[in-house]
Amino acid sequence: MKLLLTLLFLSITIVSAQSILKGKVLGKNGKPIYLANVYIEGTYDGGTTDSLGNFVFETSEQGTKIIKASVVGLPTYNRPIQLPQKELLIIQMQESENRLQEVTIQAGVLQANSSGKNTVMSPLDIVTTAGSMGNIISALATLPGAQVGGENGRLMVHGGDASETQTYINGIRVAQPYTATPNEVPVRGRFSPMLFKGVNFSTGGYSAEFGNALSSILALNTENTIEQSKTELSLSSVGLGLGHTLQWGKNSLTFNSSYTNLKPYSKIITPDIKWTKPYENASGEMIYRHQFKEGFLNIYGAYNFENMGLYQADINYEQPVPLKKKSNNAYANISYSQNLGNRWTFQSGIGLGYLTDKLHYDDVYLPNEEKSLHLKGTLSKIWNNKIKSIGGIEYFDTNYQEEYHRQTLGYSYGYHSKMTAVFTETTFGILPNLIGKIGLRETSSNLQAKSTLEPRASLGYALNKYTQLSLAYGNFHQQAPTPLLKYAPQLDWMEANHYIANYFYSRGGHLLRLEAYHKEYNNLAKYNSITPKYDSQYDNNGSGKVKGFDLFYKNSSTIKNLQYWISYSYTDSKRNEANYPTTVTPPYVYKHSFYIVGKYWLSSLRSQLSLTNSFVSGRNYNDPNQTVFMNCHTKGYNSLSMSWSFLYSQQKIIHFSVSNVLGASPIYGYQYADRPNSQGIYDRRPIVPTVKRFVFLGYFWTISKNEKDNQLDNL
Repeated sequence: MKLLLTLLFLSITIVSAQSILKGKVLGKNGKPIYLANVYIEGTYDGGTTDSLGNFVFETSEQGTKIIKASVVGLPTYNRPIQLPQKELLIIQMQESENRLQEVTIQAGVLQANSSGKNTVMSPLDIVTTAGSMGNIISALATLPGAQVGGENGRLMVHGGDASETQTYINGIRVAQPYTATPNEVPVRGRFSPMLFKGVNFSTGGYSAEFGNALSSILALNTENTIEQSKTELSLSSVGLGLGHTLQWGKNSLTFNSSYTNLKPYSKIITPDIKWTKPYENASGEMIYRHQFKEGFLNIYGAYNFENMGLYQADINYEQPVPLKKKSNNAYANISYSQNLGNRWTFQSGIGLGYLTDKLHYDDVYLPNEEKSLHLKGTLSKIWNNKIKSIGGIEYFDTNYQEEYHRQTLGYSYGYHSKMTAVFTETTFGILPNLIGKIGLRETSSNLQAKSTLEPRASLGYALNKYTQLSLAYGNFHQQAPTPLLKYAPQLDWMEANHYIANYFYSRGGHLLRLEAYHKEYNNLAKYNSITPKYDSQYDNNGSGKVKGFDLFYKNSSTIKNLQYWISYSYTDSKRNEANYPTTVTPPYVYKHSFYIVGKYWLSSLRSQLSLTNSFVSGRNYNDPNQTVFMNCHTKGYNSLSMSWSFLYSQQKIIHFSVSNVLGASPIYGYQYADRPNSQGIYDRRPIVPTVKRFVFLGYFWTISKNEKDNQLDNL
């Protein structure tokens, strides 16, 4: 941290000049370009644009000079100017069809943003994809490489389990990204997609900037722009919501609040749940933004309260077991970026998380508490048009404590992890159509006896301006997941190696993405009991391999007003982990998953119709009545979901959606009794959806000076 502060101080104090050059960089349709590099040719004088496209820097140069501007994906801008210049300099950057666009690394990268060569979904797609119900995680399930367990709703990537994916907001880790639910009821992401400009989703081989995740990084980013004042109201079949943005000068404050209560809904559409306290959720999110002359401050906060009670089926009990659960989750995130001049940029952030969860299950009381802290600082430098470097340091502090109470028995356990990481990564142009990236990350923790050293490397080669080939390799380590680490903090690092090859084509509204991968796991955590327990024996003797293939095709131009995409994933996962006696395909992996998503705008009805059809193959499960471990398979199933968004007026929208329209009845697996019955047979019960269909009806109203604004901006 001292090094970062020293560099920051030096970068600010070494800049001295006699005149100031100010201007703005604009792109297509006059939109400002963020993080464009503007400099005087042959000198070190230059700067980087802010979120409004503005730049300012000092220079001692005089006379006729060449001003240059560069940004990823566009040709470099060149223009002679006369210095000193007192007028505001306007730089208009244009795309060039006659020049090869800059190469980007595509392997392991999927984006759901408003722009960028890697973009496969827009923020609007996340909200309007049928079946997603406004849940970021559910929308990502329609992308290749991603799977979401029907019984838990958690994101899994390329054959890894849900604990192998980490979530970040503005580069800062979120320790608890999911809502709280009982077993066999799918969770949701805690955060509203409406507050984010998009999503960076990694299917592997991700940057050295991130760590402690064996499979994937899910990065959510808020807008680095000052929002305009507006109010947003929503009323739905499950609750209500209120959002408001206040803008003054170079400041804006946005908040979203929502309240959900399933009691009225459950009386209309009866779920297979015997509620004693129907699910209740109160949540709020806030973003404060301030634009400095050379920097941008973003403060994000979120709070979530959940309360529920029900009777839950359990094969080990004759009658359903009473369950009560109450959860409080708070998260705060502060990020700041600063242009230091001379093409140096400084970014820093802090994240704080606090979770309390109180569970009553029959006569067991199980409260837990988690406190998390993440500190991060990075420096990036663009040395020239071919070389860019980033380096940084971060600290993670996670304190998890849990108690077990049953009658007169009571004990506590947990862990306190203190982790420090340093990283560096450089992207460089090897040839005009070949780009490379090399990174290195070192991590140490008080819980693990040794530190990790993780090399990362990738290449991107452009066959032409529409087609690219990419390769990526990465070494990754992760602590054991919380359900194991809370009992055995001494467990060693788990390890994975990624090898990825990618083909990417994008032209005229057609996008094709093909990716093949191979993953090798070492030191996976194992235990010797049916489920992880306080007195189980733990070790790192597990291993595994995953190989697979992903296909993604998107078409938004062949038929007017129609957009659709097709996604297919083949996943061959073999792992020896948990309590497995041998290497098998885990019960959480679908070998085949296939999605077709279509969206059609009916201009005469001012409506958008969306359909999502999915097919997933069956999953493995272990029948203790059989002699071969994990030798049984559930049946595959097909699910069709639909949604309809009607633009009642320019700022009023009615949204209706139904999941599983055809009423498929999947079986996700079986729960077997811990002990055999009097005939020596282990009884079982199927794990099935608690609700066959979910119906949502919502009304959304936006109030703003810009009368064209609404909560689905593209309608």
